Amino acid sequence: MTFLSFSQIIKALVIAVVIAVLGYLLYPHLGLENSVAIKTFVIILAVGAFAGGVGAAIEIGGSIIQGGKSGESVSVFVGNLSFKATSEELRELFTPYGEIRSVRIMKDRATRRPRGFAFVEMGEGQAAKAIKGLDGKEFMGRSLRVNAGTERNHQDG
Repeated sequence: MTFLSFSQIIKALVIAVVIAVLGYLLYPHLGLENSVAIKTFVIILAVGAFAGGVGAAIEIGGSIIQGGKSGESVSVFVGNLSFKATSEELRELFTPYGEIRSVRIMKDRATRRPRGFAFVEMGEGQAAKAIKGLDGKEFMGRSLRVNAGTERNHQDG
């Protein structure tokens, strides 16, 4: 069973609230002033939100099923990364090992400059292949350090 992440739920809620606020603001201008129209609008909004949620769940479930041998995502640490490397270049580097779910190049909060490492999220079996194939490989003039990554959820001190 696939569950939506907290950020996906928040995004869906924000979209629903924006649609509701726009509807509320546009409602008087559309000449919909009787109670039947209000009920119809609310029903249509609820059906749309439900359909969007189902569509998102199907899309998310499909991408996890296609992701590899396991539905679990694993974060791969990529160290000694060139400061000039882009997310697209890292995605290209990792693509032969499987589907890439996300690439995050870590940046300094104050200067917004790259810190020289990144995290690539991919399927569990695929991550093991990528680690084995890319650890020590030269990329953009630097020998990469690639291993199973664990990101810190707290902020740097």
